[in-house]
Amino acid sequence: MGRWVPAAEDNCYAVAIFEYEGEEHEHCIPLELGERVFIYEEYDGWYRGCTTKNQNKKGIFPKTYVSIKPSFREIRGNQVSIIPKEDAISEEAKNILREWHELWKDLFSNPYRDSQYKFSIDLFYEIKTIMTDIIQCLCSNYLGVLGQNQLEEKKRKITQLIDKGNELLGLDLVPRDEHGNKVNPITCSKRSQDQKGVLELYGIHKSVKPHHITKTTESNKGSEAVHVFLGICQCVLVNQTPLEVYASLYHYEKDRMISERFLAPLTRNGLPENRERLNDIFTVFTDITKDDMEMLYIIIRYYRRGSLKFEGNTRDSNRPSAEYLRPLGLSYISLKNHMDTLENNTGIRSDKNINRLEIYTLSKDKSENNFSDLHCKVIMGERAQFQHLDQNQGLYIPNLKIFSGPLAQVQTQNPHIFKKASSANIITRKLGFPSVIDPTDRRNDLYVTLKTAKFSRGNKKAERNVLVNVYVKDTNGKTIKGCITKGTGEPPVDEYQSSVIYHCNTPVWDETIRINLPEGTGNTFDNCHLLFTFRHVTNNDKNRDKPGFSFLKLANTNGTLIGNNDHKLVVYKDSIKTADFRHKTSEYLNLESYYDNSSIPKDIEISKNIIQKSSEWLTINTIFCSSEFTQNSDLKSLLQWKEHEDQLRRILERVQMIQGEELVKFLHHIFEALFMILDEKDDQFGDLVFDCLVFIICTLADHKFEHFRPVLDSYIITYFFHAQVYIKLLDRLKNKVKKFETSRNIGDSMKALEYLFKFIVQSSNLHRQSQSSTQTIDRGFTRFVSSLREFFSELNRMISSHQNRLNTAKALKYFPHTIPELNKILPINTTCEIISDFIDAVPSTDEKEIIRYKLICIGDVVKGELLNDLDGCTLLIPLLMKHLKLHLRDDETARDKDEVKKEKLQAVDILTNILVTVSNKHSNTPIVMLIVEDLMDILFRLVCQVDKVNDIDLARDYVSCLIALLHLMNNEHYTNYMQPMSEHNLIHFLNEVFLVFKDLMNSNVYPYDWIVMSMLQSYVVLNAITCFSKALTKILPQVNDYMGKKKQLWENFFYLCVAFITQDTLQLEGFRSAKRKKINAQYGDMRSEMGLEMVHMWRQLGDSKRLFVPEMVGPFLEVTLVPLDSLRRDVIPIFFDMIECYHYHYTNFDIVEREVIDKLDVHVSRGKGDKGYVGMIYEILLKKCNNPELPRALHQSGVRFVNSVKYLLEHLLNFREVRESDHHSEAKMLCIVNLLNFYEELNRQEMYLRYIWKLYSSHLLQKNYVQAAFTLEMYASKLKFESDMVLDKFEDLPREKERERKARLFRIIIRHFEEDKCPVFENCFPFYKLLADYYERIFEYKELASILEKQATGYTKILTVPRHPLDFFFIGFFGLGFPQFLQNRRFIYCGRQFERVGGVNARFQEQFPAATLLPYTSAPDNEVKLSPHQHLQIYKVTPIVEEREEFIDRDVPSIILQFYDSNDVKAFFYDKRFSKGGGKAKDDDFGNQWLQKTTFFTVEPLPGKLRLAEITHDDVSEISPIKSAIETMEKKNKDLRLQIDGYKSGREKHANPLTMVLNGTIDAVVMGGIKKFEEAFFNDQFISESTTNADDVLILKRMIIDQVEILQDGVEVHGKVCEESVRPLHDRLVTLLSDMRKDTSRYRRELGLNSGTPSRTSRASFAISTASATRYNSTLSRNMRSRHSMVSVTSGEEQMGNGGTPPPLPSRREILPDPAQLIQNRRSIQSDGIEQPALPPKKRSSIVHGSPTINGSPLTRDSARSINSNSSVDNSAELFSSNSLNDEAQPPLPPRPPNMNKSSPESNSYITGSGLDVIRESLSSSIEEIMRALDEPMASWSESAASSVDSFNGPRLCDNLAAVTGERSRTASLLSDVSDPENPQKSSTIKRRKSLASLFKGKSKK
Repeated sequence: MGRWVPAAEDNCYAVAIFEYEGEEHEHCIPLELGERVFIYEEYDGWYRGCTTKNQNKKGIFPKTYVSIKPSFREIRGNQVSIIPKEDAISEEAKNILREWHELWKDLFSNPYRDSQYKFSIDLFYEIKTIMTDIIQCLCSNYLGVLGQNQLEEKKRKITQLIDKGNELLGLDLVPRDEHGNKVNPITCSKRSQDQKGVLELYGIHKSVKPHHITKTTESNKGSEAVHVFLGICQCVLVNQTPLEVYASLYHYEKDRMISERFLAPLTRNGLPENRERLNDIFTVFTDITKDDMEMLYIIIRYYRRGSLKFEGNTRDSNRPSAEYLRPLGLSYISLKNHMDTLENNTGIRSDKNINRLEIYTLSKDKSENNFSDLHCKVIMGERAQFQHLDQNQGLYIPNLKIFSGPLAQVQTQNPHIFKKASSANIITRKLGFPSVIDPTDRRNDLYVTLKTAKFSRGNKKAERNVLVNVYVKDTNGKTIKGCITKGTGEPPVDEYQSSVIYHCNTPVWDETIRINLPEGTGNTFDNCHLLFTFRHVTNNDKNRDKPGFSFLKLANTNGTLIGNNDHKLVVYKDSIKTADFRHKTSEYLNLESYYDNSSIPKDIEISKNIIQKSSEWLTINTIFCSSEFTQNSDLKSLLQWKEHEDQLRRILERVQMIQGEELVKFLHHIFEALFMILDEKDDQFGDLVFDCLVFIICTLADHKFEHFRPVLDSYIITYFFHAQVYIKLLDRLKNKVKKFETSRNIGDSMKALEYLFKFIVQSSNLHRQSQSSTQTIDRGFTRFVSSLREFFSELNRMISSHQNRLNTAKALKYFPHTIPELNKILPINTTCEIISDFIDAVPSTDEKEIIRYKLICIGDVVKGELLNDLDGCTLLIPLLMKHLKLHLRDDETARDKDEVKKEKLQAVDILTNILVTVSNKHSNTPIVMLIVEDLMDILFRLVCQVDKVNDIDLARDYVSCLIALLHLMNNEHYTNYMQPMSEHNLIHFLNEVFLVFKDLMNSNVYPYDWIVMSMLQSYVVLNAITCFSKALTKILPQVNDYMGKKKQLWENFFYLCVAFITQDTLQLEGFRSAKRKKINAQYGDMRSEMGLEMVHMWRQLGDSKRLFVPEMVGPFLEVTLVPLDSLRRDVIPIFFDMIECYHYHYTNFDIVEREVIDKLDVHVSRGKGDKGYVGMIYEILLKKCNNPELPRALHQSGVRFVNSVKYLLEHLLNFREVRESDHHSEAKMLCIVNLLNFYEELNRQEMYLRYIWKLYSSHLLQKNYVQAAFTLEMYASKLKFESDMVLDKFEDLPREKERERKARLFRIIIRHFEEDKCPVFENCFPFYKLLADYYERIFEYKELASILEKQATGYTKILTVPRHPLDFFFIGFFGLGFPQFLQNRRFIYCGRQFERVGGVNARFQEQFPAATLLPYTSAPDNEVKLSPHQHLQIYKVTPIVEEREEFIDRDVPSIILQFYDSNDVKAFFYDKRFSKGGGKAKDDDFGNQWLQKTTFFTVEPLPGKLRLAEITHDDVSEISPIKSAIETMEKKNKDLRLQIDGYKSGREKHANPLTMVLNGTIDAVVMGGIKKFEEAFFNDQFISESTTNADDVLILKRMIIDQVEILQDGVEVHGKVCEESVRPLHDRLVTLLSDMRKDTSRYRRELGLNSGTPSRTSRASFAISTASATRYNSTLSRNMRSRHSMVSVTSGEEQMGNGGTPPPLPSRREILPDPAQLIQNRRSIQSDGIEQPALPPKKRSSIVHGSPTINGSPLTRDSARSINSNSSVDNSAELFSSNSLNDEAQPPLPPRPPNMNKSSPESNSYITGSGLDVIRESLSSSIEEIMRALDEPMASWSESAASSVDSFNGPRLCDNLAAVTGERSRTASLLSDVSDPENPQKSSTIKRRKSLASLFKGKSKK
């Protein structure tokens, strides 16, 4: 078995190429694709190592899953590190791809997320493209197929893609050097190669332009070379024919072609003739400028090659014998539309895919002679002139590519495009020289353009078909072979044949050819000429005509080439018809070749063979591009000046008018000629020669000829040998300057100053070298230096004068160019002296040009080599500082602000260069101190004063210079600078420093992605603060100096420390992990260092600490809230110092406590602080407060303070947790209440009111108007009507007096109470009364009247506006997943109007989407409470109404009482039925239905300032079946009374609901009604089971009697409000009620309400306790109190029964005796055996039909009076009967028809007319109740459904439904299932319920 062996050194690093899950063995480690691993050991097919992400976990993985990468081991002490051998850019690309990968996935999952990244779907795909490009570049690098140049280009492209992606993703900008490598700032004394200074980094950041901007800007427009790549794929035509395709560039504005032509010959199939170039037909148009791009078009012309007339598609084998070029059509491409593909100054190609170009042809009615101008018509859109071929035809090109930069660079960067440049001519050049001429570009190109011609018709009937042939002939008439190029892309030819314009005597061709004479043949342009032959052609080529010809000599008689212009050539003709040109050159070369302006065309017979035709001519255009031949005769004369000495003055004068293109061709020869003339003819022509030199040098200064400057430099160094001219040149230059007032071209002399001095210095050196005597050399040099000083003295005099500002500006601009030459011959001190005198001579002026060029001059001096030398730098720094301070100071004159800004930008740019030079060359020299002494103060002042908003660029420059200067300084520099200062000046200086630093920390001038600059700024500022703080310790404030400058200085220092620590740049927690690690590795956590410095300085204060309390509490508190544990532990003890200091001085620290609480609220609300902070500050401060050495008072106060801070922080963090969410509305308001309660306890009025308003605003957003009113009431309670104190503006409340604000708040409160969906008018009345009293006291009667009117309206609305009672719900938040303040807490929630359980569930599940709804109502166990999840428990509870004192023994309308049933409630209950015997309790088994009742008590009544009220405690009890029945009857009676009162008060109009309720209650056949109670409770067995059962039975019977009375009242009301159609149903209800009264009459007798008195024995078994009676009285009796206040609804006859006055309705106490009194009476009977009389009965009116009787006898007025007078007789049982309550006899009820049996099908015939509508509505309401019951929980459904079904089930209901639906059998079937008592939730039952509802509703609609 093998062993694990250490991995080889070159096998230590690998990358996973597959994903590996690592499930084979426990020691395997999983690998992700692309994950990097370190390898330690290997064994067979396995490696052992770890991933780079988790180096602590080591394991094994297969070898086949990874790919080895080059690496090496680095040993540092005992540690061995594995370092990958990869170049920095490749490693950076890999790391950036890993970083982007997470962000890229986030782009897709959160496309519209708003954070520091710019997320969008478009960005997702753009980043994907960039990542793909980077990967492709990396693959190319690793394949090893790229050359060094290509590899560098790929790396450069990778860095550009990385920077672009970082910018798009909002990541940090990466500073790079010119090679694309990352650079780092200098943070230590040793400087590495990749480190840069502050200003160098700043310059790199400024130079970076946004990569995503492709629009051409001013900075990249201009004359930079642009190159256009065009490729051709295939031309598709219906009429197949061989083609010649020509492409050239057309300039729209100049209206001419500006390039030569590119030629692509195609076969009849549209493919290249040369099969080898099938996919290789392309060209590159060069020498284009960006300025021209907007006006350029590529014009592609198509010429058909074949017969004159197109004869259809012919095969190549059948081609005609004579082929000609015939115009066909054209296409065009606008380059303006493709400018967006041009990258800014990168040279990267950009592709623009083009599928097909349309082909445009001339309209059929247009002559072919218009073909040359067709492109103009097409571009301008003159559709009448052209037509285009159909969509299937056209030219297909693969792409269009545009490059920028020099052509050589483009060729190097794109070798795949220019791979055949040597074998095929693919470069299509511009006609003429480019905008920038390259001296290495040797050209001898002659471009000839055939423009137009005119020929006579002769003896032809039709016009001619003229063919032009072009030849190049030498003087002997021999044709020069291979010199004519028809178009680039094809080899040259011997002759050129033009296209043929059919039947046209004035053809226009516009065809350009290029002529290049082959080298080595001895032929030159001056001995060659062009020959043009003309002939008429036909299809068969047999028609011969007299041929014609023209010629043009390429050189003039003086040896110069012909000019670049049009030439109108003379046409000569043969006298006989011939096929070939047969003339010798001797016959025509001496003839006139072209017409000049003075020529008069004539027909001349030159010889018998040649005739000159005056009516015929040919126009051509020639353009010479030659770097060897000249077209200028004056230049040629200058070069041959010895032959023209007599004309030399004229020649020298005309040389100054020659164009630069001609001058640069012969630069060397021209200078030689001029200097030879200067040597030999100085006296005569010296001034002219000097002017010529100046002119030529100025010409070379043009941008177009900038590449010829090295040529001139080479000439001066290598070929210039004139040793005597330096004196002559210097003298003439000096004379020019000395006579600057009258001298000509003094400005040009200044412009040529650089090269004049180069000639002067070179000539002086040659002169010294030619001298053999040292003494002679020294004497000559002294004279030369003296002459130089004289020149500069004159120059200083010129610039100091104010006569010619232009000359001064030019002198300032070009003077620095002489300094390098002066350094070659003069000592440094002399050169510096000359520079100083020159700059000092510049006049002080406000002229912007003078100032600008002065600063340019100083800047050029700084950029020179002098400052690199220590001596030169030492001499120049004082001068430079003196002038820079003048331009950096604030300008108080009325100069233009923009000009002043430009001036300062120039000055600070110079300062930047100075500091960079000093930093790189002289960082450890005394020069640094010189700069510090001059610039420190002014730089701080500039940074302080600059506008960082409007002048941000200037501000960044100032700040960067200041940071660079501070970076140069060490501790010694700081000490030396501050040591000479007085204490007053030092305080002033340090104050300015601290304020500037604080401003930089608070408002960073650098963009957010300049993280390198921001971190470097913080690093430098930290070091500076450390140095400045040493001086601060010497300026301690006095103990009682509360307003002194020293105290202010220390405050500024502490504020600076706070600003530094809390600046956004240093909050590393918000950075990505890689970025955070890099910053920590380079700088550490600077916040911790600054915190230590701040604590150290705090301790230096000693007894003066109390001067900074409470001002520094807030700032220090903000520092402790930074999430850095080390910083917190260092700074938190400061607060105890403040507490201790303040306590010892003032015996308390209330101010400190108040400030801490105030600032904590502010800072935590802004998102600072966390749970760890709560524990840390509590732990540290509590430990300090528990110090046994502390005084007891301080200990107690401190502990209380610490606990308050902890409580406040916990609640503030809770509030912040839910504040940002729109869903946690209830939780958010609960947090607000906790906080305002806390502030109220602390008596922090301002904070208390602030949170009241927050709570109020939150309620308004949720439209909780009642709660908002209660909240404002808390604010109003703090105000007084008696106060006139003026209160400031608070939120939306204006500035006003206290009493006015209280009145305003009252009015707002009233408005909110009334505008709620369930208005609470009752709550408004206290405020109405207070406002009325207030307005009455201040005599505001108008407001008083308004308030009283609103109050009256409110009383009316109580009785008339229908209001639904509120519903309440139990809500429990169980589990540790909730926010801490909600965990395992229970609340009662006040629901919104008509809100059901389902709605509340949805509401809170939306607030807590992760919560699970508990399906039960019992209390959850500890497992649920301690689980990390969220569990919600929600169910409906019933409010418990407390007896209100003001309603006791009062008859109050039920509408008023109803309000208090769901308002001002603090107790609630929830009950559920169960069976003690086991199993499920049946709904109709009343004897076994026990209730478990849970009563909840809340901390405050509902509704209140919140919808939630926390449960303080609960009480669980069991209720026996009899008591449950009592509660059920109590609730039923209450509901009946409320509904009946609604009809009495007029609030209810429709009788249908009342009909349904009365019918369901009186005829309750489903639940059995009273009979079920009798079976369950009214028997001896049940009564004997418990001693209390008898009392409960008595109460239940009493409640049954009460229900009968209420039903009696309801029937009376129903008789008044029901319609006639329902009258039969009403009569039936009366009958049933009468039967019910008879059935319950025995209960009256048992209760002692009949005429007889029960015996003692019979009464003993029914005796009840007084306590039970009292309970009954307190819970039930107020439901009947409204009896006395009821409105009478009796008929008119009944109301007139007692003398016309309706009798008053008796109260409940008049109808029924008090239950307590009854019980007491019966107990007294049992106790002493004495019979007591019952309570006297009261008279009561009745509307029940039937005769009134007493004990069976008719009741008369007399008998009634006798009853009233006899109080000892108890006749209440008789009075309660239906026939014993009327004053007069009433007609009996109508008899029921005999056939109206329940089972009879005709039983529903008496329900007709609108009675059906009533039944429909009643049944509809019942069905809706059943449907609503389906939504209730399972436990409560059966009783709800039963009570609903009970109201309409049975045969009677079947009759009614059958009448409505007309489907009796189906209705009966459905009804049988609707009330399934076994399983009400059974699916079939539910389905049938719904079917019943749909059946009924469908029929009712009909």
